Amino acid sequence: MSRVVKILDLENQLMNRIDRDDLIEVDKVMRYLAIVKQIRKLQTAINKSGVMTTTINGNQEFTKANPAINELNKLTKTLISLEKSIKFETINVSVITKDDEKDNDGPEVSDLY
Repeated sequence: MSRVVKILDLENQLMNRIDRDDLIEVDKVMRYLAIVKQIRKLQTAINKSGVMTTTINGNQEFTKANPAINELNKLTKTLISLEKSIKFETINVSVITKDDEKDNDGPEVSDLY
């Protein structure tokens, strides 16, 4: 199930998990989203031009790694660092009980007797 997360959905989820009155945290979320947009642009460029690029310099021709990959790695590290610095509020995650799991599973041996 490959699905691209919409930036607006990501923004809504992040904003719901922080204190919106804390302007520093709001700014961090906005920077986070800006980095996500840049990462997506770089990924598109890499997909379009390929992982390896061929450079022609006079009579010389050589292949090297796409420079966008290095930039993508830098942005990803920055994104992870920024994510760690955001003060997310704890959210209540519903616990799946054994009875709820049975709805998605086949019958167990104990269910047959």
